[in-house]
Amino acid sequence: MEPPVPAENPYLCFDVPGGRLAFGAGDLDIWAEHLAWCYRMMGIPDGATIAVQDFGSSPISFLGSSLLMPGLRRGVAERIDGRFICLDASAERVTLTPALLAQLAVDALVIREDVLELLSAELHKKGFADLAQRTMKTIVVFGDEPPALNPARIPPSRHLMHVESALLLAPQCVKCECFHLREGFYDVAGRMIRNLRMPAPTYDLSRGELFPPSHCAEGIRDWCIGWSPRGRGM
Repeated sequence: MEPPVPAENPYLCFDVPGGRLAFGAGDLDIWAEHLAWCYRMMGIPDGATIAVQDFGSSPISFLGSSLLMPGLRRGVAERIDGRFICLDASAERVTLTPALLAQLAVDALVIREDVLELLSAELHKKGFADLAQRTMKTIVVFGDEPPALNPARIPPSRHLMHVESALLLAPQCVKCECFHLREGFYDVAGRMIRNLRMPAPTYDLSRGELFPPSHCAEGIRDWCIGWSPRGRGM
């Protein structure tokens, strides 16, 4: 088991629920590459236009492009040779999203689970109920618990697990439907998941089934998380 790589002379710190993320020189590009890997694992092709509805302090937002974050040489957009649109997740801004989606060709919408209902309601209210289904994949980002699905919601194409305090980013694989813990980024001992790339609290997986490496050919050395259904969930 490798020790976590320390962030020497961290120049960028974020207070998050349960801890603090400290990025040192070069760390941002490591995680931008990992996030680009997550998108590819979820079936987002190179050259795609990705819109993210999240807060600016979220890595899912600030790793999107070098234009958004000082010290980031190549964000997700630069790595997939695509475009990145950053949309704030505040209630006021979510109400503006339907008009933007109606005018721009977006290949993937990545949205926080806790604002999905609001966006779905706004799409219905403004007559764009089938917009998300017609034109793009929807990636729903959740934390400790997978969201239960509701027929009135925008149907997600895939989910992305994001535990902020551990900087745990695990994409739902298009092949096995499980969530991949990328080899070299995370280590598993029992039900404890440890970040190998930066100092962060170890995450205790309270629910879900862990599958050891060799579970899926898409990431033969990855541990995978399988979630049991919650309500009408995954």
